[in-house]
This record gives sequence, structure tokens and C-alpha cells, in this order.
Amino acid sequence: MKKLLRTAVVGTGVATACLALAQPALANSFSKNVGDGTVSYKDDSDQFCAHAFNTEGLRSVTVKLTPVSGSGPTHHWTDKNVNYSSGGTSGATCRSLATAYEDTQYRAQIWSYWGERGTTVSRGTVTFSS
Repeated sequence: MKKLLRTAVVGTGVATACLALAQPALANSFSKNVGDGTVSYKDDSDQFCAHAFNTEGLRSVTVKLTPVSGSGPTHHWTDKNVNYSSGGTSGATCRSLATAYEDTQYRAQIWSYWGERGTTVSRGTVTFSS
């Protein structure tokens, strides 16, 4: 009987410790500087945004979003800053992932451009869940 009681107490202690140490669910929202602008994802609104900085001449941020697992839309767009004579904006250009299944894993390929440098630079990829 003592052995059974000891096992029950130890089991309860282990279960309590596991619950106390369990990580809370992490939000998938993030913001990342990509040299000539930023990219961000807001999980609560399912919006992925690209924003080219409005400083020092022509700047742009290009994003290609592709679902890796799950089902959802694919997007490819460029946000241009205010220094472009047409198509430039002062704020971010966003795309919705609201039609993606919950927890669809996405890959965002990112490039940026700065007129003074005169070249487009790959800024790598970001993987996240919608």
C-alpha cells in the first residue's frame, strides 16, 4: 500500500511539474528588418506586410509567399517607397492569408532594392505558421 501511495504522489508531482513548465502557445506574429525596409506578419489579422523605407532615394521590398504545408494562397508583390513616381506608397503593402487553413506553414522569400546601390539583394527566407 505504501509503494502504491508513493507512486501516486510521485506521478502527481511529475504531472504538476509538466503543467507548470509547459510553454504557452506562441503567437506567430513577427517583424523583421530586411535592410531596405521591413516585413511583418500579424497573426490576429492574418496579414503579411512589406514596407520599403521612405529614406535615401528609391527603395523597394519584394516578397514571394508560398504555402509549404497546408493549404492557402500564394502571393508575390513589391512595395515601393514614396520616391517612385508611380506605384510608390508611404506605408506598407499587405496581403491576406485569411483563406489559409489554420497553422498552414508558409515560406516568405524576400528581396530588397536601393537605388544608390543599384542592385536587388536577396534577404533570405522566413518560415512561419499562419
